[in-house]
Amino acid sequence: MGYIFLFLSLFAGLTKAYCGKKTSGHLTGYQEAMLANILRMFLCTLIGLVLVLITEGTHFLLLDTDTLLLSIFSGITTAMFVVLWLICVKTGAYMMIEVFIMLGVTIPLLMGIPFFHESVTIIQWLGIALLCIASFVLCSYNNTIKQKLTLKALVLLVLCGMSSGLTDFLQKLFISTQHHVPISVFNLYTYLFSLLFLIFVFCCTTKKTVTDKEIIGLKLKKIGGYILVMSVCLFASSFFKTYAAVYLDSVQLYPVSQGLALILSSFMSAVFFKEKPTTKSVVGLCLAFVGIIMINFLS
Repeated sequence: MGYIFLFLSLFAGLTKAYCGKKTSGHLTGYQEAMLANILRMFLCTLIGLVLVLITEGTHFLLLDTDTLLLSIFSGITTAMFVVLWLICVKTGAYMMIEVFIMLGVTIPLLMGIPFFHESVTIIQWLGIALLCIASFVLCSYNNTIKQKLTLKALVLLVLCGMSSGLTDFLQKLFISTQHHVPISVFNLYTYLFSLLFLIFVFCCTTKKTVTDKEIIGLKLKKIGGYILVMSVCLFASSFFKTYAAVYLDSVQLYPVSQGLALILSSFMSAVFFKEKPTTKSVVGLCLAFVGIIMINFLS
């Protein structure tokens, strides 16, 4: 059952990535990207609210202290990942982001040992290492490093990977400790606090002008349909991934989720965007596939 939820999460994530690829040429600059993400988080919050009201009722909207704190931290780490991802792209460290996200999955794995009494075998660690190598290969096969990685860029990449890993850990911590709270409620408040944090960061870091508003408004209107689909898929991806966390250990869920996302994204790029496979991409896909096999079937 856990793998069914995982594949539903991956399908939603792949659809989101497709829409993101289609809209990537319309948004330029930090300001436009931040506004698009704020709109996505708002729509995710709205979707979560409707889902909770339909399936659970209003009494679940009042949270106990523990669930509230988990939701706040999850929202902050989710928003931090969005902001850091944008900054990494802006500083030219884009090709290394997926590598550090894969490294970030070690956070829920290591934290899972004392918190959830989970274990990771040597073979599984080797499989994770292969996934990290595959991430580097797949992210670099159609990119070239034009300059050395600066200390600032490295710190940003580490923080980006950590925020992703902490979000995964908080998701697993919620599943393990808050059995009385529906998953839809946790997702609703995660996106609500993520929205509030993104608005705060945007207001503190962005200078807005009337012209900017007019231009950005036209762009967002043009890609509004894609943003709506991306929001639905983003909520569905995290929703089903949280359900998968009920059935799968951290070592089965998070590295495999990231590894399969890389593989599926590569196939999507080849099929829908006519990006021809290269020797590096084929090697990366093979390494990722072997890593996934080692984690799930050879341990």
